[in-house]
Parts: sequence; structure tokens; C-alpha cells
Amino acid sequence: MSKKIAIVTGANKGLGFAIVKGLCEKYDGNVYLTSRDANRGRDACEELKKLGLDPKYYQLDVTDYDSITKFYNFIKEKHGKIDILVNNAGILYLKDAKEPKLHQAEQTILVNFTALVNFCEAMLPMMENGGKIVNISSSSGHLSRIPSEKLRKIISSPDLSLEVLSKQIHKYVEAVRDNRDIEEGWGESPYVVSKVGVNAYTFNLHRRLANRGIMVNCVHPGYVMSDMTRGGGNVSPQQGSVQPLRLALEPMGSGLYLWHDGTAVSWHGPDPRGYIDGRL
Repeated sequence: MSKKIAIVTGANKGLGFAIVKGLCEKYDGNVYLTSRDANRGRDACEELKKLGLDPKYYQLDVTDYDSITKFYNFIKEKHGKIDILVNNAGILYLKDAKEPKLHQAEQTILVNFTALVNFCEAMLPMMENGGKIVNISSSSGHLSRIPSEKLRKIISSPDLSLEVLSKQIHKYVEAVRDNRDIEEGWGESPYVVSKVGVNAYTFNLHRRLANRGIMVNCVHPGYVMSDMTRGGGNVSPQQGSVQPLRLALEPMGSGLYLWHDGTAVSWHGPDPRGYIDGRL
């Protein structure tokens, strides 16, 4: 029987690196550390190899279709399957970011939502029945963070198709371009919209893949200390990796929105930040 295959995107540092480390320690299979920057990715792998671990490396830019195609062809030819897929790659503009709002919205939606969807959809033909897909989300992805009740109903519909979801999320970018995002009820944060989109996509995938036994979940790992947060946060990358690793390695079920303390939170319910730290 061929060895099992696990893939983590955006994994040369921070949370992604910690998830790769945990998989290398606990998973009986090949673990691929992928990153956009090849030098940093290879350096990260060397760091893990010094610890006696054996990650594999492949350069991957999830925002680039050609890069996704090359990666798909490589995995298909070498292994022919994927058992675990952790979609971790993402970006965040902090509140003091100098870039214009439209630029922030375009880039945040591109990386956090569109690229994640495009990459995951491209990999689906190789996902093994009974496999695991883990989408790294955030407390910002809770549905209550979208002010408009109308938008919340559309995005959370159990009949929501991927096509309609994608159109809605990209309508947000158009609203920002026309300075209508607040008026239309999207709120002020591109990051919130991107992570709400990730969660909605997670539940869409859960419904679509249930007949194949593929477990699809999203997780808020906590406010992780990283370069992305400029060292802010109250959870180390290793601590933040605990729940993503549980979803990847244990029979947790499917269609879950898991919090960093292990609590499965209702996406549609009251905003849970009142009883659990919800930053990011």
C-alpha cells in the first residue's frame, strides 16, 4: 500500500510550519511543506530535518494557476492521491496598514478566499475517500461578523452553491471599489469577509463530499503570534496547531467550526467571542 500524503499550504513559518512539524511527528505518511518562497520553504524543511523529521518540499503559489497545475501534476504522477489537505496560506492587513482599502480588499479576498477555493477545487479529484480537509479560519469568520441580515441569509443558505458564494464574495470587492461596502452591510474588514467566505466554502464542501466520507472542517486556531500579526497574539504557533492537527489526525466528524480550545462553535449562533478570546 502506498504511503499516505499530507499537504500544508503557506507552511514555511508560523502556524503552517507548526502544523507540518506536528504532522511529521504524528502522521505515518509523507508530509509536504509548501510555500510561495522556495528558499524560505527549503530552509524550513532543513530546520525540521535537524530535529530528525522528514518533511518533503514543493514550491507552490496558490494564487497562481500555473503553479497549482504543476503541483497537481507532480502529486498525481508521484503519489496519485491526497489523504490530508490543510489550507493554511493567508494574509492579513493590520489596522494601521497604509495600503488603500480597495487594495486590501482585492488582495485579502484573492489570497484568503479565491486562491484557497481554486487550489482546493483543483486538488479534489485526488482526495482519497475518507480523507481530511482542514481550512484555517478565524473567529473573524463567524457569520455574526457580517452586519447585513440579508447577506447572512444568502451566505448561510444550506442550498448555497459554490458559484453563488463566489459571486457574493466578489460582489464585496466591487462594493469596496464603489465605496458601498458599509452601506450594503459587509462591515469594515476585508479579513472578516474573506474568512466568512472560507467558512461558507467549508460547509459547502462538507455537503458536497459527505458521500465520499471526506471530513471537511474549519478552525479558529487562536490569536497566533506570527509575522502576520507582527508578533502580536497570545497563542504560540505550536499552541495554535493543536486543533488543526486534531482535525487532520483524529475522527472528529465533518462540517465543524472548531475553536482553539476544542469547542465546536455554531457558525449561525451568537457571536462566541464573549466567552472565548476571539481576536483573529
